[in-house]
Amino acid sequence: MRWFPFILLAIAGIVCQTTLVAAIRAHGVGPNVMFILAVYYALWGPWPDAALAAMALGFMTDLYTGSPGRIGLHAFCYGGVAWCIIQVRQVLVRTHPLAQVLIVLAFGGAVELAVALYHYWIASQSGLPKALGLAVLSAAYTAALTPVLLWLLCRLGRLTGLTTDPRAGVNRRR
Repeated sequence: MRWFPFILLAIAGIVCQTTLVAAIRAHGVGPNVMFILAVYYALWGPWPDAALAAMALGFMTDLYTGSPGRIGLHAFCYGGVAWCIIQVRQVLVRTHPLAQVLIVLAFGGAVELAVALYHYWIASQSGLPKALGLAVLSAAYTAALTPVLLWLLCRLGRLTGLTTDPRAGVNRRR
């Protein structure tokens, strides 16, 4: 894994998150580009690097969305998701769009629900069903954009230093 391209992709991701996502929001719900980038590194990166990359992306998300004193929630969640994905990625067909959508839907939904519950618990405000509904819709929106964005990121595999060919680690007889 190459760290300089990761930094460039992280900057591009946060720029997309702050500008393009604001333009395509629907009823206050938008996709999470940074989470898709974290899933990309978790699916294709080596163990410690992928977890560190996901935590760094979560930390950048915290800096963008977090309130003072509440930094680390996304970083912790993204790091946990990266660890879980790394544990199950050997039994997945990582290049299949349906597998990618299901991974982002399941893990993205878990992250969005954890963040919504955390904010509800801290703020002690009413409207938990609405917050949970928005969290599920945000995870679904993110999952809908996943195949396109992961396809684009896989095309940048030479730049990032990540091998996205599922047969790369298999020794074949000639």
